[in-house]
Amino acid sequence: MAAAKMPADGNVSPKKALAASYLAVACLVAAMVASRALGAHEMICFGGRFGTFGGHAGAQPFFEFQVQDDSDHYSRFQTADAPDIGYVFGMENLLHELQTPYQHLKVYAHRFFGHVLVIDDSLQITEMDEGNYHEVAAHVPMAYLPDARRALVIGGGDGGVLLRLLQHRNLVSAELVDIDMGSLRGVVEVYFPQLMAAYNDPRATAYEADGSTWVDDKLADPGNHGLYDVVVLDSTDYGAAKSLFTESFYLRLKKLMAPNSVFVANVESPSWDLATVVGVHAQLSQIFRHVYVMHSFQPTFLSGHFSFLFCSDAIHPMATPIDWAAFAAKNISTQYYNEDVHIASFILPNAIRKALPNAAQLRDLPPTPFSRRVFPQAGDALAADRFATIDLHSTQSIVACGNGTDYRAA
Repeated sequence: MAAAKMPADGNVSPKKALAASYLAVACLVAAMVASRALGAHEMICFGGRFGTFGGHAGAQPFFEFQVQDDSDHYSRFQTADAPDIGYVFGMENLLHELQTPYQHLKVYAHRFFGHVLVIDDSLQITEMDEGNYHEVAAHVPMAYLPDARRALVIGGGDGGVLLRLLQHRNLVSAELVDIDMGSLRGVVEVYFPQLMAAYNDPRATAYEADGSTWVDDKLADPGNHGLYDVVVLDSTDYGAAKSLFTESFYLRLKKLMAPNSVFVANVESPSWDLATVVGVHAQLSQIFRHVYVMHSFQPTFLSGHFSFLFCSDAIHPMATPIDWAAFAAKNISTQYYNEDVHIASFILPNAIRKALPNAAQLRDLPPTPFSRRVFPQAGDALAADRFATIDLHSTQSIVACGNGTDYRAA
């Protein structure tokens, strides 16, 4: 298809920008129809170069969408709820491409999202919002275990989860096992240097190995049983990762976990693939006493909504109290996670809650989930009002307002 011609100065008229947008949509529809005809799997990305895309000279459209099929390539339970839906990203250019023995890696540049990592035609992380996913996966379990000593990450070769775990100074060791660790580490070092700190931390050890085989080898030494306080499964949902989705693997992995520990597994979009979330929830509920869905806002993932499963025999995500003072004392910098987001990550919309046998609720929280909260001062229009601290440990809470009146809660 012919590209719209760009003016020499790179400016695009409104009419030409609109035409370029129509062209991009038309190509997306054509790509989706073609992929269905070809029996395409899961996420399909089509590279090409338009003269204009979104009003920007030389931008490269990147199409990502899911196509339901019967190959079990996308959904672990062959029940993808939202087939034939696509996103279009106007990439600056392709910075890096590598076919490894296990997967196809690409790194793109995007004017808004920064560097973008794509694995097997599925967008994995962007510089802009990788913290949303990684902070939830790491900080949520760590918040319950201020004295955790050892952590394990299966998958996650980009280092994002590992980096956030290592923000907790109480950890003495954190291990990462990824079947393609060497290739991903090389990509991270060049294109995501902010994540490379995970690999450079002296407490970190990284292994290039199949996660299932590595767990078996680890279990061969009885001294490793009950070793880890936090375990995070951060894997892709296809290809070489399939061995990580079996009940046998989960049972073996659990033997490496301490009695008072947490296992977090990434799942899928609860909005667009609820059947898979429900299926994995049922699978893990046979292994752990407490299994709850937690979710995050992930703008660059298909649907913008992603979920994890929080699993533990000893820790209930709502009823178990958290020492927020201990967490704050670590002085961890975050872009997404905070104590309010922590609680909110377990509160689900009704359509998702109704599909699950159990879901966290605010009523399950301890009487005083937060020790002390300080309300910020109001804006300029209400500068006269000053809000004092509410002590939620007390049965008598006092709010001092600008008019000098005390409001007491009996």
